Amino acid sequence: MSGRKAVGDGMQLSQMRGTTGYMAPEWVLGLPIDAKVDVYNYGIVLLEILMGSRITEQRTVDDKEWLQMSQIMQALKQVVASGDITSLVDSRLNGQFNPRQ
Repeated sequence: MSGRKAVGDGMQLSQMRGTTGYMAPEWVLGLPIDAKVDVYNYGIVLLEILMGSRITEQRTVDDKEWLQMSQIMQALKQVVASGDITSLVDSRLNGQFNPRQ
């Protein structure tokens, strides 16, 4: 059980682990790590499938700079709030998808 210590009913990791773009904010912020981290990671993978690209490969509109994760999340929140996720969907689908799915 190297790298872990028992805490209450669960386990707490004592070292940061993960791949850039998939690490939940809790790791960076030093917050307790729990099952929500796995939910976050799963959501990132689903988002990448939807977009057809890695979340860490997002660039500014003029393609000059890489976006920071906080910028990506802010942009995603705005798109979702607008109710039209069409701009997020992989363009290689040529609009052939059901937005309700």
